Amino acid sequence: MNIVKKGLYLIVGIIALILGIIGIFLPLLPTTPLLLLTSYCLLKSSDKLNERFMKTKIYNKYVKPFKEKGGMTLKAKLTLTIPVSLLLLFMFITINNTTMRIIIVIMWLMKVIVFTKMKTIKPEAAKNV
Repeated sequence: MNIVKKGLYLIVGIIALILGIIGIFLPLLPTTPLLLLTSYCLLKSSDKLNERFMKTKIYNKYVKPFKEKGGMTLKAKLTLTIPVSLLLLFMFITINNTTMRIIIVIMWLMKVIVFTKMKTIKPEAAKNV
């Protein structure tokens, strides 16, 4: 792969990592998908950076169980879904704009659909990763 492609993968990977870390604290950003994107981009850009990322606590907590087991525990799903749902509900109530309310409902439905369709793994399976 040429240097330009590797550079682009590296830039996208770093941006995804930053957004993923912010998503740990800000429930509207999807942490796990962003960190999965980080892992993919680092794999494509630099083996050394990817290996370093795979040794971090962030990778082991958010990415590894999902990559190896293909899903999340019910507790993890609820931990991600409930705060976002409450925040979106608050926004829905306080914003008096029909277009924005429709967007909020669509965001909430997409989140619920994604987490409903995602495989639910048992807590024991997540610990064995």
